[in-house]
Amino acid sequence: MKKAMNSTKPFDPFVFWVSASVTILFVLWSILFPKNMTIVINAVFSWTTTQWGWLYLLTVFVLVIGCFMLMGRKYGSMKLGLPGDRPEFSNFSWFAMLFGSAIAAGIVFWGPAEPAYHYMSPPPYFGTDANTPAAGANAMTYSFFHWGLSAWSIYAMLTIAIGHACFTRNLPLKFSSAFYYVIGDRIYGTWGKILDIFAVFATLGGLATTTGFVALQLSAGLKYQYGLQLGPSSTYAIIGVLTAIFTLSVYTGLQKGVKFIGDINMWVFVLVWFFVLIFGPTIFLINLTTNSLGQYLLHFVPMSLFTAPGFEGNWIGSWTVFYWAWWMSWAPFVAVFIARISRGRTIRQTVAATLILPTLGNFLWYGVIGGAGIHFNVSAIMKEHGMESAIFAIAQSLPMTGILSVALIFLIGTFFLTSANSAAISLAMFVSGHENPGRNLRAFWGIALGAVAAVLAGSGSLKAIQTASIATAFPLMFLLLLVLYGTFRGLNQYKKDNPA
Repeated sequence: MKKAMNSTKPFDPFVFWVSASVTILFVLWSILFPKNMTIVINAVFSWTTTQWGWLYLLTVFVLVIGCFMLMGRKYGSMKLGLPGDRPEFSNFSWFAMLFGSAIAAGIVFWGPAEPAYHYMSPPPYFGTDANTPAAGANAMTYSFFHWGLSAWSIYAMLTIAIGHACFTRNLPLKFSSAFYYVIGDRIYGTWGKILDIFAVFATLGGLATTTGFVALQLSAGLKYQYGLQLGPSSTYAIIGVLTAIFTLSVYTGLQKGVKFIGDINMWVFVLVWFFVLIFGPTIFLINLTTNSLGQYLLHFVPMSLFTAPGFEGNWIGSWTVFYWAWWMSWAPFVAVFIARISRGRTIRQTVAATLILPTLGNFLWYGVIGGAGIHFNVSAIMKEHGMESAIFAIAQSLPMTGILSVALIFLIGTFFLTSANSAAISLAMFVSGHENPGRNLRAFWGIALGAVAAVLAGSGSLKAIQTASIATAFPLMFLLLLVLYGTFRGLNQYKKDNPA
């Protein structure tokens, strides 16, 4: 086996410059020919979701099965690393960084908005009437489905593939290393470089989308709660402030930056949840969460394979396939980051913390925050002010609105900062292969993430880049199937070569 990348190289010039060039060309395309880009990207998205939606569903369903197999007796006790490796972080800090990097501000954005949307426009799977008790329960069940085991299985499987290969075989900490058990030493050649370039592009697109959501929600919060009428330049201002903060944080290093933000973020997350549970319609929220959990377990398999045959429109493509593809576009940087902080953990610990615990956390958040949205019927406000206003509409219906709104704005910002930190670190690892890339390289990608988001949001083509990041997931779907095969192949070979 070849040695990992020469430590004297700060980065791989080919991967770095090609990634940067592709990114610049795409940004220029969005600025100079926005209509053309929108038409092309939407056409690609429509084709992938309508013609290949069934494969997205099957792929994610198989990944869930694979993750539960990894936690079993045969593989669960195997370690991501050598026998003497020990975890670098405490359990709390480890999970806080893991959860924050993968979930971002999306859970704050969609937590109250998605259940309320499904409540007024029920999914075709259940076929209930809108704005009824049954519609509320079914809306929450589908929200659980979209943010549950299926979503996290994408991250968990890729994390194990990268972590085990890198830490047991001294491979560079890159997205391409996940394919070592499939293509072997060719990860050091052209194929590996193509995979890493693709990962850089997918990460930039995915984070630009999330940055746009965060900017919209923060702007909505300032307007809805404080009456601040922000002009078009507010998008630049918000993105600029966020970029400065997370670039400074990522420059200080993993321990000082991401760990600090992740710890605070998790505490605020828990406190907001408890506040809404206690001061909101408590019994209703508990009953709705419990009922929806039962429905989720009962309907998990049929919902996982539901393609809505014969129904008009493209509901599955707009929701379920959209989500699966979005998670896939995030998977390269999330998995590399989780693998980076999971060295020394067993496969069972890592999968449980990446699959089971975040799923339960999402269920609790959606059940309480999303349930409050249904109870207070924020649908009318969403229609008038947009989906980004849902969380602040809930705050208006609870006591101590001012304090809660500040906490929500802080939570949106810190969740995003955790994801942006991990993305910048992962991008630096993609182009360098080093577990601890140089601070200048980390800062460069931090600035690049903010710049891409600002240019795209300011040019009015954020929706197109959001669709572009989803279309990017199309080849990732096939790559994940290769990873699934390679992971079990590699683990079986490792057990054979290293009998207990």
